[in-house]
This record gives sequence, C-alpha cells and structure tokens, in this order.
Amino acid sequence: MDAFRKFVSGYALIISLLIAPPIFERFFAMLYLFKGERVILWIASVLLMSISLYGFFGRLRRTWVYLVLFNLLLLISVELGARSAVKLFFPNKEVSLARRANMTYDELRKMTGHPFLQFKGVPSTTGNPATGNLSTFNNFGFVGRDFAYAKPQGVIRIGALGASTTADGYPAMLEEYLNARLAAQSNRFEVMNFGQGYWTSAHVLVNFVLNVIDFAPDYVILHIANDEHARASEAEFRGDYSHYLKVFQPPRIVDRYILRVSVPYRALKFYLNPNPEWMFVEAASQIRRKEPQRALNARELGVFRRNIETIIDIASARQIKVVLTTMPHSTDERYRLHYVDQFNEVVRSIAANHDRLLFVDLDKLMTGKDNHVFLDPLHVNDTGKRMKAEYLGKCIIDDEERTLLKAP
Repeated sequence: MDAFRKFVSGYALIISLLIAPPIFERFFAMLYLFKGERVILWIASVLLMSISLYGFFGRLRRTWVYLVLFNLLLLISVELGARSAVKLFFPNKEVSLARRANMTYDELRKMTGHPFLQFKGVPSTTGNPATGNLSTFNNFGFVGRDFAYAKPQGVIRIGALGASTTADGYPAMLEEYLNARLAAQSNRFEVMNFGQGYWTSAHVLVNFVLNVIDFAPDYVILHIANDEHARASEAEFRGDYSHYLKVFQPPRIVDRYILRVSVPYRALKFYLNPNPEWMFVEAASQIRRKEPQRALNARELGVFRRNIETIIDIASARQIKVVLTTMPHSTDERYRLHYVDQFNEVVRSIAANHDRLLFVDLDKLMTGKDNHVFLDPLHVNDTGKRMKAEYLGKCIIDDEERTLLKAP
C-alpha cells in the first residue's frame, strides 16, 4: 500500500498546485474569480499541499484516509477537466455559465427591493463582467443613461412609463427620432425611460407620483397592459393588488453552492431546466396562487382604468401632457391575448373621455399588419421599436407645432 499512498500524495500535490488561484484563474475559472472564491481556493490549495507533504514525510498510514482523499481528488479532476473542455472547445458557453453562477448571489442580482415599488434595477451603467455586476441600470435603477433632476434650459423632457415593453428600448429611439426631426430648432428632446419589466399599472402610478414628477417632464407616455395576472375571485381580489403581489424577497436557491462550485452540475441543471423559477422576479415578488383562466371582469378592468386615469388627472393638474397608447400584439395563433384587447378597449374609452390628452392607437397601427416584428406576444424587435418611436414622435411633433402656432 506504500505505492498507493505515495501515488495519492503526489496526486494531491499536483491538484493543490492546479487549484492555486493564480493557476486556477488562468486556466479553469469561468471568466473570473470573486474575492471570496480566491480565499477559499488558497485555503484548499494549502490544505491539500499540507496533506500531500504529510503523506510523503509524515506518519499518516491509515488506508481509508487515502481512499477518501483519492475519491475527492477524482471529483476535483473531473471538475477541472470539464472547465478546461468548456474553455477550449465551447468558449461561447463560458459567459452564460459564469452568468448563471452569478445569479445565485443575492448581491449580484439585477433587481433589489424597493419600499414602495417592490423592486427596481441595481444601478450599474458599466455592466462590467469583471466585477460580477451584469446590470445595465442607471443611477435611479432604470434602463438607459443616468438621470439628473434639473432639466437643462431649452430641453423638452419626456417620461416614458410602462413595463418591459417600455424598458426594452423604444424610448431611446424616440429621442433620436425627435432630435433628428427638429435639429434646426433651439429645443432638444430628452426621453427618459421609466419602464420596468413585470410592473403593473399600480407600479406605474406609484412610480409616476414618487419619481417621475420630480424630473419635471413636459410629456409622459403611458404604454402599459400588464395587469392580467391580478385576476382573482371577487372575495380574494384587492384593488391594491395585495392579493397578487408580496414584499420583494430574493428566492431561496437550495443548491446555490453546488451551482457556484461545479460547472458540470451547472451545465446539466440548466440543460434539464433552462429557466428555473428563481431566475425570474415573479418568484421574488408575486404570491404563488391559482389564477382564474378567464377574461378580466369589470372589477379588475376598473382598477386598471382607475390607475391610468389617476395618472392622467395628476399630470393634467401639473401641466404635464399625457400621451396615451394602446398595446400592439402578435396575432400568432399560439398566443391567447384576449386580455390585451380588453385593456386596449379600456384605453380607447379613457381617450374618448379626455379631450386634453394625446392618443396613439399603436394596436390599430401595428397589430395584424406587421406580425414579423413581434418576438413574442407583446415584445418587438428593433424594427417594431422604431415603428413605435416614429408613431409617437409624429404625435409629439404635431403637438409641439400646434403649441407654437397658438403662442402669441
């Protein structure tokens, strides 16, 4: 057995060198190491090296210890081999595997709790993977460049309100469109993206009152149809959506430490289940319950109407012009989108009863005519975003021109 002990001791010495942070980070790490991981690797490396040297020169003679150590070393070898294979043969997978490990760290998640809005983005305009923070949110936790409260002189400021169909990027294209059309004039446009994925009209209302107003926008765009999951029985339903929404808490990930340590386990886990529940903000912010599979009823649509009309009333009182929009959607038969049609009818009804707001019926302009621009039931590609930007831009330019004609 002396030969086996010496073999295992030599094996342990080699592995202790391979997992030393300078070597491990260069050849085996998925992009980079976190500070805590570096410390753990140093401890493991020194410990294995000590055991190896003690096996060569000490009095450690118990065979079972070497059998356990040998099996541990085999597991580490498999892990190192898998990591090497990814880096050598599947380099395009390295980033995705690293990001999936990052998702298990609460401090690196893109969303953080908010006292009134449930959650918001974690500010980070750099999105630098070397730091582990992969967010792309600005200083206020929204998409796009950083905001400043003070509005520069000569700027027409537009706040884009909504959920993921706003956060996904049309406001930046709208700003580009507006400034390109009015380049010869002294005024320039600034479009601020206040959209946040998963938000309902209730979130948008609170965000408008507590955040958007402080930026003194001249216009706000309402582009929202995201309340369908608030459906509930008459006894359960609450107008503040407390039957549906809960205090934001990062979801529990039972195997988070195995996911961080083992690349083969991580790859297999996400191959079998590419989208585990804990990856999505719903698990952290929504109550698990059985949702009625039916159209929205009058009570549910009434709360949506109340939220939109409240924004309009507050905006009007502050001389902020409202651009109200319907939600265009795919007509692909795979999707059941009756709820979107219901919300759109509510929006059209609101527009008919408020003569001071601007109304852009994006549903009428896009639905059923340009199905190829839809990536899923509601979200559009760059062509679709540009279409939204142009329709909204024309509406705002026309309004600005009418305002100039009325000026003394």
